[in-house]
Amino acid sequence: MSIVKIFRIALLGAVSASALAFGFLAGPAASQDRPIKVWFGRENFIPEDQFSTFHAEYPDITVEFEVIRLEDVNAQLVLAMRSGSAPDIVQIRDRDVGQLAINKVVKDFTGWIEEFKNRFPETYEQLSPLAWEGASDPDGRIYGAAVYSTSIYLAYRTDWLEEVGMQAPLETTDRVLEAARKITESGDGRKGFSLLGCCNAPTWELPLFLSMGGVIVDGVPQIDNEIGIEWIKFYQTLMNEGSAHPDTPSWDSGQMRAAFIGERAGMMYEGEHIYVAIDKQLPYEEGKWAFERLPTRPGQTEPHVQAGYAFPFIVTMGNKDEEAAMLALEYLARLEFAKQVSIRYQPTTNSAVAEDAEYLAAKPWAVDVAPIAATMVTIPTHPTRAIQVYDVLKELRDRMVADPGADPAALASEYQKALNSAAGL
Repeated sequence: MSIVKIFRIALLGAVSASALAFGFLAGPAASQDRPIKVWFGRENFIPEDQFSTFHAEYPDITVEFEVIRLEDVNAQLVLAMRSGSAPDIVQIRDRDVGQLAINKVVKDFTGWIEEFKNRFPETYEQLSPLAWEGASDPDGRIYGAAVYSTSIYLAYRTDWLEEVGMQAPLETTDRVLEAARKITESGDGRKGFSLLGCCNAPTWELPLFLSMGGVIVDGVPQIDNEIGIEWIKFYQTLMNEGSAHPDTPSWDSGQMRAAFIGERAGMMYEGEHIYVAIDKQLPYEEGKWAFERLPTRPGQTEPHVQAGYAFPFIVTMGNKDEEAAMLALEYLARLEFAKQVSIRYQPTTNSAVAEDAEYLAAKPWAVDVAPIAATMVTIPTHPTRAIQVYDVLKELRDRMVADPGADPAALASEYQKALNSAAGL
């Protein structure tokens, strides 16, 4: 189990009046100590006050929380359910909601979200529809709240583009490839584009596929076609032309980011949360770097799609005190706490944060990213075999950069069959 740390806050006191109204006198809610356990996917998602405000407001609820990394949480959750030690609330990737629901690991919380709306209208109204969509199954049942989400954008060095005679925005994949080639040819050891080639999920590649006009049918990307071939060729071209580092096949996301932040690469696809680190090295207000939505194919007639991911807090079947879980979700979604996390880490679905003066001062790019982020949609996933489908896409991504001389049409055909098989088709 990958645990960063465990925090416990003992909160003792009286049962809330609303618990009486909803008949929660029996069971855990009737005791002086109502325990609730929360698993966070990253330490950065934990509110700075570590539930002390929650303690003051609900002194009868005991909160225990720890960090179980998003990469490990599914397996750990299943084990915890079997041993009777499951958390009440767990943070997962949105792609896994449907599968966990089918396996009866998470709890349909739709009715309690309605109670959330009635009791906390201010917080509820601040949350965008994505907060609920990112925590729902394909049938619309809500299992929690996706307080945080991120999209993928094209980030680039505007000063380097100007040096090679190119102007932003780039907009299409052919111009991105041209810019990468020219930056590489400019010398000084620069590479035009920073990629990853192993280890991570296809978090960066799938959004580009969709922006290029790709479609996903019943959770299965349809790559054995012109769009899929062009998508594969894009990555192969970066490698074949030397625009990406030759060690890319062994690079993970950290090495990809380090190349751009360390001023060794001119472009990369990345989420806004990494802009915090970029800004420390290259202050955004100096105008040396910028970003735009993901590119389309040249002459594309299909609509552009700006896709991304949500990281919902989901109520599990291990929860026995629904009111306490609902109160914890509301606390996590509040403006003050969502703002704290968004300033240092991931963007939030609490729309009020985007207008907060402290947030705008901390993230000078926030005004520029807001119109693009507002168009974000989550990526459709297979309801029962999302992990298997992603494993195939990960293998394909690795092949695209490690074997750039392979026939892209043959790769598209081979991996479409593998995707179909992974989905049970």
